[in-house]
Amino acid sequence: MSADQQKKYLLIVENDPINLDVIIRFLQKDYEIDSALSGLEAIEKAKSKSYDAILMDINLGRGMNGLEAVQTIKKINGYENTPVVAVTAYAMRNEEEEFLNNGCTHYLSKPFSKLELNSLVASLFVPKSVGDII
Repeated sequence: MSADQQKKYLLIVENDPINLDVIIRFLQKDYEIDSALSGLEAIEKAKSKSYDAILMDINLGRGMNGLEAVQTIKKINGYENTPVVAVTAYAMRNEEEEFLNNGCTHYLSKPFSKLELNSLVASLFVPKSVGDII
């Protein structure tokens, strides 16, 4: 990364402190990281800061789930096109489609490796050329 490139700013939303710690450790070398333990906390942080991408656990325990939080965040000015990765233990094919149809732009099933996580997050910031097939 050259000196004129700033690190991308990620919001990681995960209600399990151990999982949150692992994700932060995997990504902290390459990204600026903020975290939230609930959907409501994530929404408040998104209202007050600008994130380049969001990693969202879908099952956040009590209260709002990750999809509800994503749909609310996507309505905040400036977040309409922000990449959101569903990071979840829900791994059925129809569930992945549900996440992608309800505000998430990418999907990563738990458990995942450091390489899988880092590769996916890095891919969020690769410019797409006009000829790319999405």
